[in-house]
This record gives sequence, C-alpha cells and structure tokens, in this order.
Amino acid sequence: MENNSQNQVVENEVKNVTNNTVKMNNVINFSNVLGEKEVAQNAKVDQKVVTDLFNAFMVIPQEVIVRFSNENGYLKMIVNMNYREKFFRKYETYADGKLVETMIGAMSGKIGLLNGYNAEEHPLEATEVDPRIDLFRQFINSTLRCHFENDFIAKNGDRYICATFNISYRKQVKFCLKRTEEIESIINNAVNAA
Repeated sequence: MENNSQNQVVENEVKNVTNNTVKMNNVINFSNVLGEKEVAQNAKVDQKVVTDLFNAFMVIPQEVIVRFSNENGYLKMIVNMNYREKFFRKYETYADGKLVETMIGAMSGKIGLLNGYNAEEHPLEATEVDPRIDLFRQFINSTLRCHFENDFIAKNGDRYICATFNISYRKQVKFCLKRTEEIESIINNAVNAA
C-alpha cells in the first residue's frame, strides 16, 4: 500500500512538471507572437521615463551606465543608475538621436536638457538595419575615449565586441555588438583616422 502511494506521488509530480512545461512554452510562444505587433504600435519615446531620468539626475547618481538594444529596427535606450552604492534604478524607453544627444549632455552635467526634451514631439521610424551600428559609428568617430574589453563569446560561438565610452567620471555608454565585417571596418577606419 505504501509503495502504491509513493508511485502515485511520483506520477503526480511528473504530470505537474509536464503541464508546467507545456504552459511555459505556450506563454513564451504567445508573447513572441504579440511582441512584434506591440513594438510596431507602441514604439515611441516614453515621456514619463524622460521626466523620471531628469528627476533621477537631480538626486545626483554616483554612476550612470547607458546601453542600447535593437527592437525590430527601433532603438531602445536602457539606463542604469547607482546611488551611494546601495540603490540601483533602471529606466527603459525607445529613443531617437535627439534623446541620445540629450542623455550624453545630462551625463556631462547639462541636466536641464532632459527637462526641455519633452517640449516637442519626437516621432520614431524603424530602420532596416540595426540602429546601434550607426550610433556606434558616431561614438567611435567622436572625441570620446573608448575602451575595448574582451569579446563576449555566446554559447553558439558568435563573438561580440564590447566597447565602453567614458562621458565623464563614472558616466559611461556601453555597446555590445556582434563582431561583423562592418563593425571591424568601422573600428579600423576610426583607428586609422586617429
């Protein structure tokens, strides 16, 4: 009888694990299908996030790290702020070139630029290519100091270039881009021009 009871418990656990895995797969597949449509309809600069960024700069963060991602041809900006090595905040919004420029200004001490950003409309357009590539090209051809870290190697063997641009003390913009001929060419042209 006890053996029968143990078999029933094991059998129920196997069913629960199987059901949970099926549910998780359904959720993942469902969100992937919806994800592209949501991005296409809702790709705009979040003005509340821009206001929150302005307020966050007013509290004087100890560290600011900005990263970018590509979401179906739209540029997304991710900002991490560190306060007194104890409090960390993360902000995300779609971005245009003007917001990137404004953010760099805020990181350089011109915080008021963020406050004025929301005064005008900023329509976004998707691009056919990764918008981070053109942004990386602009950064590497600028006067900003760049530090290349070791390549990040994905499980599938793809290599990613990791570059950090220092805007001011503990204020950085970081890129992690797949190592391609185009990226290599951008880097080589910048090095040769320097």
